[in-house]
Amino acid sequence: MNPARKRVIVDSDMGWDDILSILALMKHPSVDLLGICVTGCGETDLRWGTTIAQTLVELGRQTQTRVCAGTSTPTGYGHTFPQPFKDDMNSVMGLLGPLTPAIIPDTDTRHAWQFLADTLENAEDKITLLCLGGFTTPARMLDAFPSARLDRIEEMVAMAGAVHVDGNVALLNNARMEWEQGPVYATNHGAEWNVFIDPLAARRIVDSTIPLTLVPLDACNHVLLGPDMAEAITAVDPLATLAKRILLRKTGSHNEGIPVPVFDPLATLVMTGDMAGSQSHKAYLDVDLTENDTDNRCGTTRVTDTGSRKVTIIQGVSRQVFKARFSAILNRTMAP
Repeated sequence: MNPARKRVIVDSDMGWDDILSILALMKHPSVDLLGICVTGCGETDLRWGTTIAQTLVELGRQTQTRVCAGTSTPTGYGHTFPQPFKDDMNSVMGLLGPLTPAIIPDTDTRHAWQFLADTLENAEDKITLLCLGGFTTPARMLDAFPSARLDRIEEMVAMAGAVHVDGNVALLNNARMEWEQGPVYATNHGAEWNVFIDPLAARRIVDSTIPLTLVPLDACNHVLLGPDMAEAITAVDPLATLAKRILLRKTGSHNEGIPVPVFDPLATLVMTGDMAGSQSHKAYLDVDLTENDTDNRCGTTRVTDTGSRKVTIIQGVSRQVFKARFSAILNRTMAP
């Protein structure tokens, strides 16, 4: 293993944007993908999210990457994505079946949070955590393993939060009749989904000492999906082909009817250093835990005066830089 490469563990809910991120990581020249921790608190159900992760590591010829299942139960509140939305993601918008891998790698028998703790305990080099589906898994690690070697975390980079902009919980809930889940969702204009899905876990991480970089909607809103992102992918290997098909479906037959940022792949490229020059600032953050049916703010991230340590918040990014770097990574020759 090359010590100059980032040693990365991804915690993911295996939505379409998570898959794009993992495809890019498997082709990135400076990343060793150690593991994929699957959470059922998010865009896919745990069983199908785990199957998707197993399929991806086989597709990318990286079966040394460990796949670990987490939990479908958030720390509190019981927030969930609309089931029809999850059903679509469970099949990768109909793309999962045709992948038909020859071999499905076994999952690691450990819970995802134990895998995290064990990997940190045995690590000789620093580990980077990339959180793409909420904070349930790392928060469970903190609770179950209070002596976990947090000093061996280089940083945690997370696509999460909406600091100075509106959130997207009500936006998604109100976009389609079949996605409507009641006033707790319909009136929440402040929270971003990855925080809202388990706000107690998000606060646990925000209150910890783990070096944390957030890529919130403040940054993601600058990088909206478009068919041009698919057109920029010209490689025809299995990873690039799947990425292109996902982008075409998400901007075509499976579009949400609302402007959709690229989300997780942006956080991924921030983590790998491919978005150098982006605007950022540091601040103490808090997570609102107040739930109500009239103007719900639960899961809202806000700047506060004090905290355990300041969080790096990515604020301004270039869509053109993202598209160029993302397509360049996917267009690389696939490792043998």
